[in-house]
Amino acid sequence: MKKLLRLFNWLFFITLGLIGFTWVVYLSADSSQKAAIEHKALDVIDKVREDQTTPDKVIRVLDKVADQTTIVTGEIVSAPTPDANAFAPYGEPKDNLGLKHLANIGYAVGYDDNLPSARWSSYRVFPYEDVHLKRPSSFYVDERTSAKVSTDEYVRSGYDRGHLTPNYVISVCYGAEAQKETFFLSNIVPQLHALNAGLWKDIEQRIVKRYVQRYGEVWVQVGPLYNTQPKMVGRLPVPDQFWMVISEYEKDKKGIRAIAYLVPHEEKWRDIELTRYIVSIRRLETLTGLNFFPKLPQPTQDKLETAVAPRAW
Repeated sequence: MKKLLRLFNWLFFITLGLIGFTWVVYLSADSSQKAAIEHKALDVIDKVREDQTTPDKVIRVLDKVADQTTIVTGEIVSAPTPDANAFAPYGEPKDNLGLKHLANIGYAVGYDDNLPSARWSSYRVFPYEDVHLKRPSSFYVDERTSAKVSTDEYVRSGYDRGHLTPNYVISVCYGAEAQKETFFLSNIVPQLHALNAGLWKDIEQRIVKRYVQRYGEVWVQVGPLYNTQPKMVGRLPVPDQFWMVISEYEKDKKGIRAIAYLVPHEEKWRDIELTRYIVSIRRLETLTGLNFFPKLPQPTQDKLETAVAPRAW
């Protein structure tokens, strides 16, 4: 027993010594070296905090550790206070596609009747009471659209009715009537089940469960990306990829930061390395034909949209 205790003590002091040495190296390193050290440390941390068996309390602690690093914080761009209570911080995405703007209680949609499909869906998440409302059992034709897609068009298609703005976040933030509106088929696209119930759901839950706790108010723009000649299920186009832009305003620093994801439409249940899907917002603008922050001055947009977030938040 004494030998085991002695061994444990040695291992403990060796570990402390290695941590101390690493910290000294970190403090004396330049910015690129610090980023490399942070990446290595977060590679280890993420194996724990992204493991679904890890207790929530441990994840919260590790999230706080991650948020102290410069590669997770990223660049905060000076910007005015965002629009109060809006679904997008500086205006809904603008386009030259002739999209129909559909305003709902808890979210908005830019709908293309010609496809027919939403091109974007936009919502705001904020601290809430975790009230579990019953999920609506039906999807609804959106009579505001000319296409009037029906739920029968998804039957035996091989695809889920995939929400763009998720029903759960709207239910906890805006209530039952708002949740029901997320089942308008103007907010739904064909999505493979493994992605819909797997990786994509993980990202949605990450926002509503972890980002709100860490950052408070968060804005999300999300949408499908179609090939020039997309695969069709009946008259419904099947997305080739899905994109998401997440924004968060730092009040004490009077600035905005954002991160963008581009996820292939594949059967993907899990992936703890979300960083592999990060792209610049400017790339998404090029691919989608959308302008994501139309109320910001162009120099501010350029700074915010051309940078690529170093790592998933």
